[in-house]
Amino acid sequence: MSSTDLTGSAEQLKAVLSTTTVEPAVCQEMAISGAAPSVDGATAAMGTSLDAAEAASTAVAMTSGLDPAYLGQAMAQSDQLSKCANMTIVMAGTKVDVALTLLDGVGTVPGALAYRTDSTLPDGRKQSMITAQAVVHGVLITVISSGGTTEEAALSRTGAMLDQAGAQIK
Repeated sequence: MSSTDLTGSAEQLKAVLSTTTVEPAVCQEMAISGAAPSVDGATAAMGTSLDAAEAASTAVAMTSGLDPAYLGQAMAQSDQLSKCANMTIVMAGTKVDVALTLLDGVGTVPGALAYRTDSTLPDGRKQSMITAQAVVHGVLITVISSGGTTEEAALSRTGAMLDQAGAQIK
């Protein structure tokens, strides 16, 4: 995906996020700025692996050319994730309760950060996903897994994809 395409997508996301509110208010910055970094000059490759038997999906994005300050901020957010372990996000009039849980041992890429996001929708349905991020030689790797029959399987898929992507960066 080219820088132009990334910029267009990021600008759309920023427009949606500008009308979003987060409680506690101290989590607003993390919830919004972390989702839409400046992508000027960046290039990304993305892919998805679907497992029909498990009803699971795992997506990977590898982004190069991001501002080094953003990369440092992205990988140093474990304290902020702990402070924002329970949030309420209101987007387009829809309230979603979100719980974040830091996870250890997801993949073997040094310095990786992983967490589970549990969202409770207004109708009571719950959705969970596992996110892992690492920076390898200036490339931000983000892996997100959702669905499946067990959390252990999601953790395994996430770690395996993170390790595979990290091994591709020389």
